[in-house]
Order: sequence, then C-alpha cells, then structure tokens
Amino acid sequence: MYWLLLTTVLVFIDCVTVKGGCSGCSDTCQMYNELKAEIDDLKAARIPVAFYAYLSANLAISSVSTHSIIKYDVVDLNLGNGYDASSGQFTAPSDGLYVIHITTGARDSSHAVVELISNGVIKDITWADSMNHPDRTVATTVTPLDLRKGDKVNARIGSYKGGAVLESTNFIRCSFSGFKLH
Repeated sequence: MYWLLLTTVLVFIDCVTVKGGCSGCSDTCQMYNELKAEIDDLKAARIPVAFYAYLSANLAISSVSTHSIIKYDVVDLNLGNGYDASSGQFTAPSDGLYVIHITTGARDSSHAVVELISNGVIKDITWADSMNHPDRTVATTVTPLDLRKGDKVNARIGSYKGGAVLESTNFIRCSFSGFKLH
C-alpha cells in the first residue's frame, strides 16, 4: 500500500512540476485542477467583502444622460476589491447574499431617479425630489441581492431627472455601498 501511495504522489509531482502542467496525466491533473478550483472558491468565500464610495462633489444633473452609470469617485472602504471607481461598478468576488445601499440627495428644485442595476436588470429605484421647493431631500434604498461571482452591480441615472444638482457635500452624501451578508 505504501508503494502505491508513493507512486501516485511521484506521478502527480511529475505531472504538475516536471512536465509543467497537465499534459500526459489527464486523470491526475483533472483531479488536481478540480481540487485547486474548489480550494480557491473556499478561500474566496472566506474573504470579507464590503465597500463604501461616494461622490466628492455635487453632480450637475444636466451633465449626465439617462441611464449613465454614476461613478462614485471617493472610495472609503473596499474590502475584497469589488468596487471599481473608474467604472462605478461593483463586481461580486464570490457567490453569496449581498446587501446594497444607495443614498441620493437633491437640492434646490432638483430631482432624479437613481436605479440599482444588477447584470443589466433594475433591482431597486430611488427618487430624490425637491422639484417644486428650494430645499434638500434625500432618498435611500437597502436591497438584498443573491449574487454569483462576477455579477456586476451599479447605480445609474433613471429616465426622470431635472433641475440643478444631485448634492454631495458636508450636508448630504450621494453614496453607493454594500457588503456580503452570507
């Protein structure tokens, strides 16, 4: 029995290291690749995932088109490296239940619908509306999403908008955040 185990280990080492991969030892290498993928998935599932990003300044509503992704440029937290400020997208680093949150502020007769999008599908909608009055208003969402590794989530401007600005100042912060719950 000892010699059989030793022979299997030596063949495995020969396939993986000496031959540089999985040529010629398909069964052993297939098993190796499956185990490695399973270990990588288990490691990824244990990494904490949380992000918090916000707009560094007011966003002029006239400067954004309908369905444009909002790029929250200040990244305050990015555990798991899922949020990309250059694209405004969060990419799930592992399968699980995530909680995603959007806060939108509007000021001085401004209004905008902000949509939470997951893989191109609207999952939630918020509407900050100070349309007919010169004051501030805040709208927020908290949305649970069952995501798979690689799924994309973002916030975008909806089809109903007008006025001056989405406010992101020391009074209100337009933000996009989330975390993996389970």
